[in-house]
Amino acid sequence: MYKFLTKHGQALAFGLGVLITVIFLGMVLSGVGEFSALPEEEQDQTSIFNFGLAGAIALAVIAALAMLAFGLFQMVSNFRSSLKGIIGFAILLVIFFVTYSTASGEPSPFIQGAIDKFEEGGAVFTSNNLKFISGGISTAVALVAIAAAAFIFAEIRNLFK
Repeated sequence: MYKFLTKHGQALAFGLGVLITVIFLGMVLSGVGEFSALPEEEQDQTSIFNFGLAGAIALAVIAALAMLAFGLFQMVSNFRSSLKGIIGFAILLVIFFVTYSTASGEPSPFIQGAIDKFEEGGAVFTSNNLKFISGGISTAVALVAIAAAAFIFAEIRNLFK
């Protein structure tokens, strides 16, 4: 199975995506006249786009599960070469938990305006939600800084080679 997917996996995934897209376009194009005839207030209640949304969600879930399964398979079958990736993931988790732990959980004035807009729509932001968001943003900023520093270091090292 692994060798089959290694050889034909991309073509299979592309073909499945094209098939779902063609079916979706067929459904939409066959009902676009009825959709356009609906009053604008009722257009959001139609089910004309449900297949496309469900197909996209299903493909994303299948891809995520396949990525996880093959990643675990590769890690188990070749643990020694996977050690660098495991260490990198552990470092990423440490950076996130440090930034999450140091986050205050209180919104800044700049973010408060966005929170107010979302809360009008029914969203609820707790202190833990804000700490998680802040930790994620801080982790992303730290990773960008690390990538920039690594790029500069690599270029300087290549200059002297």
